[in-house]
Amino acid sequence: MKKIGVIDLGSNTTRLIVMAYEPGYSFRLTDEVSETVRLAEGIGPSRMLQPVPIRRAVEALRMFYSLCLSTGVDQVIAVGTSAIREAANQAEFWAALRAATPLDLRIISAEEEAYFGYLGAINALPLQTGALFDTGGGSTQVMAVYDRSLTRSFSVQAGVVRFTEQFVQSDPISRADLRRLREAARAAFAPLDWLPDLHHGKLGGMGGTVRQLARIDQKQRNYPLERVHGYVLTREALERMIDELARRPRRERLQIPGMKEERVDVTLAGAVIIATLMDRGGFSSLLVSGQGVREGIFYQHFLADQPQPLLANPRRFSVLNLARLTHYEPEHCARVAHLSQSLFDQLAPLHGYGAWERELLGYAAILHDVGVSVGYYDHHKHGEYLIHNATLLGFSHREIVIIASLVRNHRKGWSGPAPYAAIVTPDDETRIARLSAMLRLAEYLERSKSQIVRDVRVQIGEAITIDIIADGDAHVEIWEATRRSGLLRRSFGREVQIRAA
Repeated sequence: MKKIGVIDLGSNTTRLIVMAYEPGYSFRLTDEVSETVRLAEGIGPSRMLQPVPIRRAVEALRMFYSLCLSTGVDQVIAVGTSAIREAANQAEFWAALRAATPLDLRIISAEEEAYFGYLGAINALPLQTGALFDTGGGSTQVMAVYDRSLTRSFSVQAGVVRFTEQFVQSDPISRADLRRLREAARAAFAPLDWLPDLHHGKLGGMGGTVRQLARIDQKQRNYPLERVHGYVLTREALERMIDELARRPRRERLQIPGMKEERVDVTLAGAVIIATLMDRGGFSSLLVSGQGVREGIFYQHFLADQPQPLLANPRRFSVLNLARLTHYEPEHCARVAHLSQSLFDQLAPLHGYGAWERELLGYAAILHDVGVSVGYYDHHKHGEYLIHNATLLGFSHREIVIIASLVRNHRKGWSGPAPYAAIVTPDDETRIARLSAMLRLAEYLERSKSQIVRDVRVQIGEAITIDIIADGDAHVEIWEATRRSGLLRRSFGREVQIRAA
């Protein structure tokens, strides 16, 4: 596999990701490092980068480049955004950088920054039409999306470091400062007369500030997942956090669960910027993206042989990506998927589910054995853990909980979704039980992993009768499936008979 390192020198934070990948087939994140350098600190109206922030940024870039070299990275791509782009004394920065490291840094335009952010988010979020934004230390980019295509972009100097230095002059913030901060944010987004036209779609947010706000909200809600990507942050929750941040002095803001010390000074300004943007477009909630500019640059390389660096189906790709990385058995998983979905289709008069549940069942069938990569014993539990912690793209948190639960239940026993009550709906326990029962039956009808059982034929009466269509001796499969049919019986409330056709 190839290894590529992507460095993003932002106005507040410098980040590195290292990806190992086989072009167009699979990839995995192998390293990630971030450093708060505050390059935009003290830049002011003169647009002059200050000596101390320059030193911090150059030292971070030097370390990141050395890390890439020492870990066998084949290619390093580094880009600089708002602060360096707008600096009047770029020459000083270039002199310091070239004295410290041979790293080739490219300054990207506001349009390029918006495009790479769009690529990172659109390949990761369940968003077809709507808007995306990326709030950084120096600026905010806003992108319009229609049918997954970028249609226009907008950039404004409304960043968390910039606005904090300009408008937050008191601790805790005074009413006058807060009013000036809100007025500046409204003025920044006033030109976005096209944004309200997109409010019927979804809004996706990128950047360290939106992830910070999501973490705080998750802690306040006792949210049962650590996952930030795909989290739904409401406008109402955002306003509650603004009120709390505005009331507290710095030492008390540090005590807020989920707050990172390096963001304690700039989070209020970021929250106001994001809330104002949501108001401008009429959005009541946003989807948090864990991917942005760096991942967008990566996708350009990963999908270089395609007309556009867009995953045709991010959900299916990311499921297959996890399966490939854990060395799954394609023929076995494909047969389990076929059998489980055949059961699903024929049992439809009893369960009444539709295409959404069928899709999730198919994905769980592909992933049901991923835990074997950790160890055979308890591999259903290992699989559940891997799914909760994998890079699954385009899924809601509820969908991830359901898929992980199906994988957990595919062998034996029963583990309900009670720990995730804040995420699932009341009827998901029955939904998970029934889908798990179908997946379990399909797994044991493929017990020998030789695809002997070709299909099933279901008859629904007082009992559920399942005739097995096989291309050989399926006595072992029928015996195993019969032993494991209890969950199907309990979840549907009917006796189950499994026999050779």
